Amino acid sequence: MAHASSSKICKYDVFLSFRGEDTRRNFVSHLYNSLELRGIHTFKDDERLETGKSISDELLKAIQESKFAIVIFSKSYASSRWCLEELAHIIKCKKELEQIVIPVFYDVSPSDVRHQHPPFADSFLQHEEKCKDDMEKVQRWRGAFAEAGKISGYHLQNFKDEAECIKKLVDDIFPKSLQIISPFPESLVGIKSQVEKVTSLLDMESHDVRSIGIWGMGGIGKTEIANILHQRYCHRFEADCFLGEVGKLHQKNGLTWLQQVIICKLLGEKLTLTSEHEGMNILKNMLRWKKVLFILDDVNHQEQLEFLVGGTEWFGRGSRIILTARDKHLLISHVGDNVYEVQLLSEDEALELFSRHAFREKSPKEDFMELSRQVVNHAGGLPLSLKVLGSSFYRRDKKHWRHIIDRLKRIPHKDILGKLRLSFDGLDKDEKELFLDIVFLHIASLTRYDFHLCAEQILRYVSRGFLIDYLIEKSLLSIDLNNSIVMHNMIREMGENVIREEYANSRIWHPEEVCDLFKGKLITEKVESLCIPKGYYFEDDLDNYSNIFKRMQSLKTLIVGDGVFSTNCTITYLPSCLRFIDWKGYPSISLPESFEPSQLAMLCLCESRLVELWAISKKLSNLKHLDLRDSLGLTKPPNFGDMPNLEKLNLEGCLNLEEIHPSLGHCRMLTSLNLRKCVKLKKLPKFVCMESLVTLYLLGCTSLQEFPEICGDMHGLSRLYLGSPWIRSLPLSLSGLRELRLVACEILENIPDTFRNLSDLCILGCKKLATLPNSLFESQQLEYLKIHRCSGLVKLPISLGVQKNLCRLVIDRCENLKKLLSSIQMESLPFLYIGYSPKLDTFPEIKGDMHCLSELSLNSTGIREMPSSIGNLSGLTRLNLTGCEDLVSLPDSLCNLMNLQHLSLYRCKKLEKLPENMGDLQELRMLDADKTAIYQLPPSITKLGKLRKLRFSHEKQLRHSSSFVLHQLSGLSSLRELHLNNLNILGGLP
Repeated sequence: MAHASSSKICKYDVFLSFRGEDTRRNFVSHLYNSLELRGIHTFKDDERLETGKSISDELLKAIQESKFAIVIFSKSYASSRWCLEELAHIIKCKKELEQIVIPVFYDVSPSDVRHQHPPFADSFLQHEEKCKDDMEKVQRWRGAFAEAGKISGYHLQNFKDEAECIKKLVDDIFPKSLQIISPFPESLVGIKSQVEKVTSLLDMESHDVRSIGIWGMGGIGKTEIANILHQRYCHRFEADCFLGEVGKLHQKNGLTWLQQVIICKLLGEKLTLTSEHEGMNILKNMLRWKKVLFILDDVNHQEQLEFLVGGTEWFGRGSRIILTARDKHLLISHVGDNVYEVQLLSEDEALELFSRHAFREKSPKEDFMELSRQVVNHAGGLPLSLKVLGSSFYRRDKKHWRHIIDRLKRIPHKDILGKLRLSFDGLDKDEKELFLDIVFLHIASLTRYDFHLCAEQILRYVSRGFLIDYLIEKSLLSIDLNNSIVMHNMIREMGENVIREEYANSRIWHPEEVCDLFKGKLITEKVESLCIPKGYYFEDDLDNYSNIFKRMQSLKTLIVGDGVFSTNCTITYLPSCLRFIDWKGYPSISLPESFEPSQLAMLCLCESRLVELWAISKKLSNLKHLDLRDSLGLTKPPNFGDMPNLEKLNLEGCLNLEEIHPSLGHCRMLTSLNLRKCVKLKKLPKFVCMESLVTLYLLGCTSLQEFPEICGDMHGLSRLYLGSPWIRSLPLSLSGLRELRLVACEILENIPDTFRNLSDLCILGCKKLATLPNSLFESQQLEYLKIHRCSGLVKLPISLGVQKNLCRLVIDRCENLKKLLSSIQMESLPFLYIGYSPKLDTFPEIKGDMHCLSELSLNSTGIREMPSSIGNLSGLTRLNLTGCEDLVSLPDSLCNLMNLQHLSLYRCKKLEKLPENMGDLQELRMLDADKTAIYQLPPSITKLGKLRKLRFSHEKQLRHSSSFVLHQLSGLSSLRELHLNNLNILGGLP
């Protein structure tokens, strides 16, 4: 059988077996708390009723699902048949599952246990007397006792007191209990030992707040170490946040934006902050009670530490803060000496990492070993350098290897950028040009654009965009989870140096160089890419700048920041060789008539003063991306017949645009059309030849009278976002839709039954919509459904109840919804929210397996009772019945929800009692029974050993003779918050 502690992830770290009347309130209680505080998940069966009962299957299962079993032998342990059954099963698991058994000899000796000497002898004689018909069972108990007595354990008399024994036991078990959340990837060579050293700095056993720094040069592995620590320990904290590229994000978005991200991740609140000081105060005040893991990667300024991290007093006990930076002094100023310097790889580690990239194997091929060692020696143990160089040698013959190595030897050992330069030198001309263009784009922070499209257009040969993949293989680029191109800082810096040293004046972005350029100090004919940064301002005569532009006959890329030119100036000239223009706040009412945009591939003029693109027609045969967002003065739409290859059109926020040129409907290549917030747009042209259209945004088009007429094939349209109060119907032909958002379509009465492929459906404020077609969900493809403020909706289709792929279901403020479904069977659904639907008085029966459902909220509905089948929701952790004022009872099966942690019954005004077996909810942390009709808690409430928060009050002040009694409230050992109101408390608080 499988090894309980290694080959599977156990549900519990430790199972405690003990005789309650001997040890529960002293030794066991202290041991349990010590284990839990160290993050060792422990099963302790509290207040069990043993007399006349057989041991439960749940208890046997808990033993099997534990990595360790700690057995506390006390004088009356053997008198309990329950304890003996536990022990017998534990010894069985030791033999069959290799469970680790740790005996604690509390007030007895190991010899007494081995030989069943007094005080155990009498107990076994009594069992033999009572079990004459089943002596085999007693012999099994004796055998388990003898086996356990042979195991080396902890004898209390060998310690000065119980506290010392518990500390020793917990210290010994802690390192063995760790379950690493994710293994170290093979590609992260040499990182494991460094992670362990940083872990020792973190001192995870300590309950104080600790901040540490990870320091090293770019590309050495700081981020990888921080990421592994995050994956390894995040589950031990109440909240966690990993924020990467802090310095870059600070520069781009500001501190308040970073604070908002942190507040959202650590506190779950989406706030809009007005200042850094406001954000600092919120973080300081709201985090001080939370145990959090907070990681800031690549900090580069004192301000970031001051406003994002503050001091240790910001955080709750046990919190850990990890900072990574290239500046050691910056880290020392915040964390003192708790700074770990990331080490370069050893020779063997470097050889392995190099080999994984040069050969895609753990070690080099035998006949390449000597050459590989030469490269590794020159790489200096820097992981990034090894990856880049390794990729450069991939699939090269020995002749190429020797040539590259000869060049490597001529580069100074400490010149890391020079080593990285080797990969660049191995590229051909087109690849080099593309790489340097992407370096330029990164410097210009054009992350909002599709890099594949950008690079393809900027490249000298438009059809060579696939070369990006080649650069990725060379480790010069990578792709993140959002499919965006990522370039490491060191690689980018290497590229910047290449531009300065060998491609001078070809790509200009520094303000000083921009100034020199327009003063005639630079050779304008060489300029291929120009970025005039935000904050730079032209004060002289524009005619001079036009003359400079006229000499830029190689200019392919022009990026101009907001506010560079005054808002009342006229741009009279742009080079016709331009392929990419990004000019935020373009100041003229049109583009120059002399500009012939035949080569233009991307034109982005958001927030411009444009009234029209040109006064005369221009041919834009290569234009693929046109972005005129938030151009408030735009009234004359361009003729799209001049743009036969247009793929993306963005006119969002063009508030004064009243019409669209009829030629739009003939854009065969168009894949994305965004007309969001074009509030004066009343009509769209016929969609005649738009078979390539995938995404259509029409949200906030509040004057749009009808959906455009479709004359051709539009089966490729998969995403439609529509918001107009005048739309009455949708075309039947949009059968390919996968994602549909309908917002404030107030007179829309139905959704076509041909929409059978939807995976994402969101309906907001569609007041006339009475029902949804059953065919809408028959394909079983639905993953997300949200219905909000649809006052006309009275029922839902039956097919919704059996969605196999549904991941989120939200029905909110549908005040006339009377019936949900008769039953539901949604095996993948983790979240179900139904709120503020007062006429909805029944909840459907649970059919089949719905173990994925972890959160169920029926806030402020008319639900009168919950079905008994709710007990089948084995994975449920949160149940919210807040404001269910007609709820009169809860089924006993509620107590079968063994994973339930939060139960809210707030303002359930007619609910008079809780199920008697509430104590079975062993994982319950929060119980809110505030403002209910309940006047007494069931006695079993004392078994809720993990309950931290209890709110309880009667809806009205109790005036009759029945008094509220708090049964053994002291048994709630984890209780931290207690709120009582409108109660007659008998005997006071314990």
